[in-house]
Amino acid sequence: MKQALLIIALLFTIHISNAQTSYYKGEWTMINKSDLFTGIFKIEIKPNGTAIAALIWTYLATDSSNQEMINIYKGKKGKSGIEYAEGKFTAATNDLYLDGKSLIDPHTILGNDKYHLKQAANKQAIYGSTEANGTNEGLLYAVKLDNAAGEKEFSAAKVRIKK
Repeated sequence: MKQALLIIALLFTIHISNAQTSYYKGEWTMINKSDLFTGIFKIEIKPNGTAIAALIWTYLATDSSNQEMINIYKGKKGKSGIEYAEGKFTAATNDLYLDGKSLIDPHTILGNDKYHLKQAANKQAIYGSTEANGTNEGLLYAVKLDNAAGEKEFSAAKVRIKK
């Protein structure tokens, strides 16, 4: 009996000590602007709440009223890069805070953002605001993907990014 309880306790400990990895697919835009990026994200939540994310962003559109942004993004539609972020997930409130730490950005389309996100109650989406350059005007919404399909799509997107 003791041996069976020990095995059950060991299996339970292994199960809860593993990080949970999820994949999401969504969009980022800005309040009252036509800026648009699509993304596929790999987010790992460790048992202590530490969050590690790889966010693959693809540029689609920029605000046509801002000539500086038009010049920066000219000819870059469909180009992608990766933002690596770290932060904290609070399970009790479903809050996910991420802080962009580094980029693989061969086309110079990205910046490191701060993400103030919420996980939907059904755990099938994340949504919220992003902050860059002192503004909190970015909006993100993404739906959860099946892990096998998400891993396949994430890996394929990552391969397309040339250093």
